[in-house]
Amino acid sequence: MGKAVLTMHMSLDSVVTNEDQWMHISDEILEEYLDYYNRIDRIVVGGNTYAQLAEYWQNAEQSSESELERAIAKKINDIPKIVISRSLKDLVWRNSEQILTQDIESLVRELHVLKNTAGTISVESGLKTWQLFLEHELFDDLWVFVHPAIASQGERLFGSSDKQHNLQLTSSKTYRNGVLGLYYQKK
Repeated sequence: MGKAVLTMHMSLDSVVTNEDQWMHISDEILEEYLDYYNRIDRIVVGGNTYAQLAEYWQNAEQSSESELERAIAKKINDIPKIVISRSLKDLVWRNSEQILTQDIESLVRELHVLKNTAGTISVESGLKTWQLFLEHELFDDLWVFVHPAIASQGERLFGSSDKQHNLQLTSSKTYRNGVLGLYYQKK
């Protein structure tokens, strides 16, 4: 049986959108990600963020000034990716396939099958995809990087959930740039 890891960055006030305004990535965090992607079998992304992520990571593999980011980009680009969307997407990112959603119930069934057959899945984005995994208890682990910023504006991860989740903190790390990395497992 596989597991699904929700991985994300958020501000202190749980905003997960408009990251370019408050996110502080460092080489120390990138090193964690490179190690993480060496253990990932599939990546799941939502249809709203797919094109942006595809463009960024495909370009970063060749043009990033950071050798570390180029290594991460190559790894991400090589990992099979699943795009969840209600409409057909132009699958321009190598190793991508799509789950076309007709209704929530059939999508949840497909994600259960995927989770049980695909090994370790990293759920990368976006907000609605993370909320779907939370609401339908499709996740096993939550890896969140809390940035030392109050965003004040943007969408919050936990704003619409009415479900309670009991989690166990299995590791934490404070990075030199003030970001706090928290790794939780669902109880």
